[in-house]
Amino acid sequence: MSSQRNKILGSIAGSGAVAVRGAAEALFSAAGKRLLDDGAREGLRRVMVENTTAVVDALAPGLSLGAQTAAKIIGDQGGTQAAAIVAQAAGRHAGQAALTDGVSAAVAKGLAREAMRAAGREVLKGAGKAAGIGFVIDGAFGAYEGVTAYQRGEMTRKEALAHAAQEASTGAMATGAGVLLAAGLVAVTGGAAAPLVFAVGAGGAIGAKQVLRRLVGRVSSKVLARNVGDEGQVG
Repeated sequence: MSSQRNKILGSIAGSGAVAVRGAAEALFSAAGKRLLDDGAREGLRRVMVENTTAVVDALAPGLSLGAQTAAKIIGDQGGTQAAAIVAQAAGRHAGQAALTDGVSAAVAKGLAREAMRAAGREVLKGAGKAAGIGFVIDGAFGAYEGVTAYQRGEMTRKEALAHAAQEASTGAMATGAGVLLAAGLVAVTGGAAAPLVFAVGAGGAIGAKQVLRRLVGRVSSKVLARNVGDEGQVG
């Protein structure tokens, strides 16, 4: 897969990850901060950032440099919006609880649950949006590759269509996975700068795409070998 295509895929996932950063931070405040101690959080973040940044530098060189300004803009807009939605949902629940329940502990628990639900919905919505864009973008690349290979006689029409479908589906899964990976890291380790979140989302998506393509290639090879064997037996 070309460096330019990796940059596009990484940009989609990185931008999506930054957009849900505020919601992921809300998840950390509600529950994530109790999962690990400070040392474990810092170690996990360092390992994740180093690995995903290495993927970006190797497969999409230059993406990190151009992403910092965009990540800050997206973070200021998307992160604030997500945090506002979470706060609004939590505030609504707190108001309802205040009218029906005078026990402060019950109100606090209900507030935390509502905040987690709202934040979780925002993260999943962001991952789904990125996956949809990844589906379209990688599907377009796959269709072009399939048509070109068909015209050169390297693929049948059926194989070209299958290739486009595989690229679209793996693109969707990879971009969604990148967003979820970055959001999960923030939810477990706490707030992080927008460029860092961008890098984790981008690297996670690019790495996931590579793994998925290999898995799909192996499955396709096995199916092809099985079909050839069956044809040979029939003959």
